Amino acid sequence: MPQGLFYLFVYFLLTVPAFLGLALIAQIGRSTRVRRAGELVLVTGVAALIPVVLHRALEVPALWLAVAFLVVVLLVSVVRHVRSYSRSA
Repeated sequence: MPQGLFYLFVYFLLTVPAFLGLALIAQIGRSTRVRRAGELVLVTGVAALIPVVLHRALEVPALWLAVAFLVVVLLVSVVRHVRSYSRSA
């Protein structure tokens, strides 16, 4: 695995506890800003994981389904995040 993909994977691993922590804080404090920050962490984490899985899918064709699923999750997350700005205005 190239070094850049390794760093993307490590970034993804770091976004998991960061998202969980931000989601917990947002749920307890009912803060819109913290919730949006958690959404951004989730979106960037999924975006960082796509190239890693894509690189592996070139060797294992069964992983193309996982790549497609991650792309769908990314698109839905971005749409929901953008819509949250229009609802709060």
